[in-house]
Amino acid sequence: MHTSAERKRNLGRVPGRWWLVSLYLVLLALSAAFPFFSAIEMIADGEPIHVPAFDFVGEEVKELDFKIPIRARLHGVLGAEEAQEYVQPRFRKTVVVYLHRIPWDDRGSQFCEELARDPDISVIEPFMPGFRSSPGEVPSHSMEANAAVVAALIEHYGIKQYHVIGQGYGGVAALELANLEHAADKKKSEHPRPIIRSMTLISSPGAQEFELLGNPLVNKIVYGFQGAGFWIFTRLTPSFGAVDLLPLDRNYAKTVFDTDMSDSKKILRSWKKPLLLIHGDADWLTPLDAAKYTAKLAPQAKLEILSGGRDVVFDVTPEVVGKIKDFYAEIPRGPAPRMEASAKDYPPIPHATGSRYWILLIVILICTFVAEDPTCLASGLMVSVGIIDFWSACAACTAGIFIGDTALYSLGRFLGRKAIRKAPLKWFIKEHKVNQWAGWFSTPKGMMVVVSSRFVPASRVPTFITAGIMKLNAFRLGLLLLVAALIWTPPLMWLGYTYGAAAMDVLYRFKSNALWVIIGFLFLLHVITHWVVPALTWRGRRQIVMKVRGFLQPSLWPAAVLYLPIRIGILVLSLRYRRLTAFASANPAFGRIGGFIGDSKSLLLRPFQRDSRCCPTLALSLDDPNDERVKEAAAFAACHGFPVVFKPEVAEDGAGLRFVHTQEQLESLVRGAKEDFLLQKFISGFEFEVVWRRNPGKDDGRIMAIVQKRDVTVRGDGEQTLEELIWLDEVAVSRGELFIQCHARDLNRIIPAGQKVTLNLTGSYGHGARCLHRHDLITVELDTAMTAFAKRFPGLHFARFDLRALSIEDLKAGRFIVTEVGGCCHVSSLLRDESLRFSRSYEVVWSQIKACLQAGAYNLSQKVRPVPLDELMARWSQARGRHDEFAVSEEL
Repeated sequence: MHTSAERKRNLGRVPGRWWLVSLYLVLLALSAAFPFFSAIEMIADGEPIHVPAFDFVGEEVKELDFKIPIRARLHGVLGAEEAQEYVQPRFRKTVVVYLHRIPWDDRGSQFCEELARDPDISVIEPFMPGFRSSPGEVPSHSMEANAAVVAALIEHYGIKQYHVIGQGYGGVAALELANLEHAADKKKSEHPRPIIRSMTLISSPGAQEFELLGNPLVNKIVYGFQGAGFWIFTRLTPSFGAVDLLPLDRNYAKTVFDTDMSDSKKILRSWKKPLLLIHGDADWLTPLDAAKYTAKLAPQAKLEILSGGRDVVFDVTPEVVGKIKDFYAEIPRGPAPRMEASAKDYPPIPHATGSRYWILLIVILICTFVAEDPTCLASGLMVSVGIIDFWSACAACTAGIFIGDTALYSLGRFLGRKAIRKAPLKWFIKEHKVNQWAGWFSTPKGMMVVVSSRFVPASRVPTFITAGIMKLNAFRLGLLLLVAALIWTPPLMWLGYTYGAAAMDVLYRFKSNALWVIIGFLFLLHVITHWVVPALTWRGRRQIVMKVRGFLQPSLWPAAVLYLPIRIGILVLSLRYRRLTAFASANPAFGRIGGFIGDSKSLLLRPFQRDSRCCPTLALSLDDPNDERVKEAAAFAACHGFPVVFKPEVAEDGAGLRFVHTQEQLESLVRGAKEDFLLQKFISGFEFEVVWRRNPGKDDGRIMAIVQKRDVTVRGDGEQTLEELIWLDEVAVSRGELFIQCHARDLNRIIPAGQKVTLNLTGSYGHGARCLHRHDLITVELDTAMTAFAKRFPGLHFARFDLRALSIEDLKAGRFIVTEVGGCCHVSSLLRDESLRFSRSYEVVWSQIKACLQAGAYNLSQKVRPVPLDELMARWSQARGRHDEFAVSEEL
């Protein structure tokens, strides 16, 4: 049994960020299971009323075959003070339906109460789907579907005539109510529907052109990103439901995304009944021009302009209520006039002025930080609609692009390489890419390389940051970037201006599938920037060859995908043997955890050190004084000569490995080490990987598989650079990006004719070496020598040995040097052999896994102490939690 001190040491080996991730995942799970906060209880009370559900399909709202609950508050209903629930509420002479703005504001309820103080007025305040008040799932949060639900609620109450007030986005729902009435009139339905006597719009956008960027599909793209952000924030924040109490939430985002205001102008043009418009003259979100334009569409409208902003109605509620009552008093009694067919001619959209003008410019400028080219196209579309003039939009786009470019340059110049080593830049800018571009920028044409990236999508961010790291002349570069932006922006805007409206008309036919249109647009953009544009150059075409091979050839798949069936198999077999760590018992007392990933390399080599076939190794610990470690390392190098191999004690697949060529490099690495490490003598020759097993309870042993690690090389011709040679070589191109990363500093060097360059830095697959299954190399001599070497440790049942031999003949004769040993579950790398049939590879590896588990189960039956799960997980996480995956250069 482990003592508490040992468990504490094991837990200390787990990287700190793993603890943070684990804590975050636990809190996230608890948050999902126990949402203590509820937005529904915050807003609505009483029992919900079940009405038919509706969805917006094509050009009309379709009633679905199930019902949804909706809550509503009734103000000024006879008997309201005696009852909390109403089966048959008794309304007063004048019935008003108040539709909230979004996000929901409780001051709207206070406004309803003030209006219902009049003894002749009753107010229905429905909480539509999307206002966080209706329990259960609803098919659509759009104002079209919301209006249909409200109409069903009004019919439920048996109301014949009513007035409607829509505030903000609620005004869109009010227009859709009017549209539903108009559609019922056209169908001449025998079933009489409630009649709207008048409509009041408070701070409502009215026509589509006054909503955000003025185009329904462009707006949906913006709202789609907004909704995705809300979804991510809500789902990935362990708030225990508190996020739903925020004014802006997922329901708000879904409502603005689902709502289509394309027909608002047509509905307003058709509206011939009384219309009251109330608007603040300083409303920054919905400009006063929106109300003025609505008044032009409906000439009978009465426009009341108040001194104030968006909340002016709540600031002077008694005054506004008085204006609404006066408006109702002026409406003649008798049958209400019906809506007429819409006219096709609309007044021209006024150019944005005042605060709206500046808000639009700011929105354009901010959007360029996210997507420059789409923003230019969308701005051209806004110009074609008449929302803003061409040169103002062009100036905003150019300014945003220039500010973004200079900001990226400044990041590189003032933060240097630190900027790309931290999130979020490190997620999409690799340091080896910076090294590669640095070689380009060091040429006389380097400045033009930066400028030309302005015209190549998806290349700007890394290029400008690299230019800053290289400290190119700021004034000259800034001037060139400004000129490039001035050249690039007007043509893009002209495309949007000339063809944008026609394209939007085509896309409008698919508005019911707007989400898929957006996804398709993003996918198309990805294809263009990552496949079509690169295909225009030979380097890009070779990169496409690499991508296609990486997708179609299983041996090139990422380890997480390729080895997933193996890891699942280990788990399944371990459960069959009723112990999660059964595989780690295959090699009792071999290392700390049976030689599994995370075990110390020097500890696994220690039982074999007296054998001349074991590579000389020196293990150094951080617990030793720094000067003593430097002294011991220098003595080891003096004894065995340079180069010396530097390795971390805990790592896999070549991570952290370095070749040390000088005393200065050695001292720098030793003093800068942040973990235990070891030094090894450099062994030349061919590299092999041998998987060996011994049957449980028997004194035998045999080689199960052998894999040769072959170098990938290119040969110079005296004309082409190393990068060109990499992309042109049919073997190297399959892992071109890795080799570009490993040799980033030498990519622009012209390789002399006949000179051979080895691309893989070591014999590890992680560094680019080719893996070839060589069952033909297994001889009686090699099998005997390997078994004799493995039996240096009596408890060894399953292991993988990394060998080096001067020649194939030496290996067959049993003459080799062992550089590393891995224990349980260190299966063969033959899955990486592209020439081997994939099913055959898995079959061989699966037999190795079974051999390891059988040995572990046998030892457990012999009462061998099982490996504690906490120690195994601690050491495994230490190995997997490394920051560096590969050695990117032999230089320091």
